[in-house]
Amino acid sequence: MNEPDDNPTSSSRPAPYGDPPQEPRPPAASAAPPAAPVEPSAPSDPPPPAAPAPAPAPTVAAADDLYEEDEFDDGPASRWVALLATIGTALIGIVTVQVLTSLVEGFALKSGQRVGIPDDLFHRIGYPFGGLGATALVFLVVGVVLVAMPSVLGELLPESQDRLVGIALVVAVAMGVIIAIGSLLAVRANLHEYSAKNVAVPSYVRVQFTNFLLGSLGAAALSLFASIATINERGRDRL
Repeated sequence: MNEPDDNPTSSSRPAPYGDPPQEPRPPAASAAPPAAPVEPSAPSDPPPPAAPAPAPAPTVAAADDLYEEDEFDDGPASRWVALLATIGTALIGIVTVQVLTSLVEGFALKSGQRVGIPDDLFHRIGYPFGGLGATALVFLVVGVVLVAMPSVLGELLPESQDRLVGIALVVAVAMGVIIAIGSLLAVRANLHEYSAKNVAVPSYVRVQFTNFLLGSLGAAALSLFASIATINERGRDRL
């Protein structure tokens, strides 16, 4: 029989004397060389934003809408100017009615009916204008000024009112001419009374006639030239 080997094996050692722990083996060297460290790069500038797409050209309808918005942005001012133009037109209408009434009165008179002396048609036409008064002249001047406000301020009126203002200005020109001629005929008619009665005209009466002519002719000329200037200004605005 074979005898047991005196050299103990690792498996026959007692438990306290087991195999010593195995030393850790170093990791196997990698075949690939280590990667070089990456240097931090400087932050690059962000790319410029893309150019916005061009806006589409406005259509004719859009352009008209923009024009109307710009035109009527100042609504309250336009309403006030329209109101002033309406008042001016009304004042010119009042003066027109008074002037036409004076003409009808002059044509209705018969020769010698007023003061019992012979007179002509121009005497009878001029007589009512002596009593027309300064109120009508003031109304005419103020009416022309108010009607001219839209053109002076560059405001646009509605089409119907603008047409009415144009008519009022033409009527104001005619009324200025008629009032100027009627005032001269009124003084002539009063002087004819003194002449027909062989009475010298007193000095205070001459002063009254002069004052009357200065007021009536001055107001008529002012309204006449203001109306013509406004008509010309409106014509330039339409070009």
